[in-house]
Amino acid sequence: MRNGSTPPAADRPRPRLLAATGPLFMTELSYVMDCIAEAGYGAAEVMVGHNDDTRNAAQILAAAEGAGIQVPALHGPFLLLLRNVFGRSFAEKTTASMELAAEIGADVMVAHAPFRWEVRSRRWLREQTAELEESTGVTFGMENLFPVAGRSFSSVITIEEMAQFDSLVMDTSHCAVAQIDLLDMWRALSHKIVHLHVADNYGNGKDSHAPMGTGVLDLGRFLREVGESGWAGTITLELDCREYLDSREELVSFLARERLKVEAGLAGTLDVPAPRIRQVQA
Repeated sequence: MRNGSTPPAADRPRPRLLAATGPLFMTELSYVMDCIAEAGYGAAEVMVGHNDDTRNAAQILAAAEGAGIQVPALHGPFLLLLRNVFGRSFAEKTTASMELAAEIGADVMVAHAPFRWEVRSRRWLREQTAELEESTGVTFGMENLFPVAGRSFSSVITIEEMAQFDSLVMDTSHCAVAQIDLLDMWRALSHKIVHLHVADNYGNGKDSHAPMGTGVLDLGRFLREVGESGWAGTITLELDCREYLDSREELVSFLARERLKVEAGLAGTLDVPAPRIRQVQA
């Protein structure tokens, strides 16, 4: 805690750990869910994509039930490569994603903001989010994005832009690309953050979602503060899994290793190499 004494570890609320299906978006959902469960996770964050099994509530629930895990978070199809999924407009995508999240019993729907020039979509977002949350019972979680090739296309990148929303999703890899210090964002916005995306970043200006301890982020320090704060939201490990796609055993082992790192980080015992370079502060 930043104010007062830190409660004993046994008395602190603990965040719930999820694994993301997004990095495995071209793989059958039931297979991904089984791997996530085998790696020791009790829950997953499903990314809505081109595959039918990520867009159909019954199929998502069947895959989760078959693996014995839950789906407390749904990531809407806001990536450019998913621009035609759930319609092309921001309003269509958001409404369909919130309704799907409600159908599967998710607590939060992870969203990306409209581009800066999408004035109508930004106005719709300001005026309609609360009504959607009320009608679905799902929290709309706004995720921080990052500049691309030095240009800020997204309308939500900075701490100040994030602060306009009631419920936030903080992505550590995105912070690195945007050159925002993790603890600066956490300390400014933790009272609004409901969900975390945790991964390292190689510091090359790209959204690398690297394994912890391989990049520029001091995730040990960050996770220790999250753990000591008593924050009890959800944490998704959103990791680049391409290196492990050819072997189920290696994929499961990789996901399990990263889970153990986050658990150790929250407990203040994460033993990973120091960041390769000091993270640049905003």
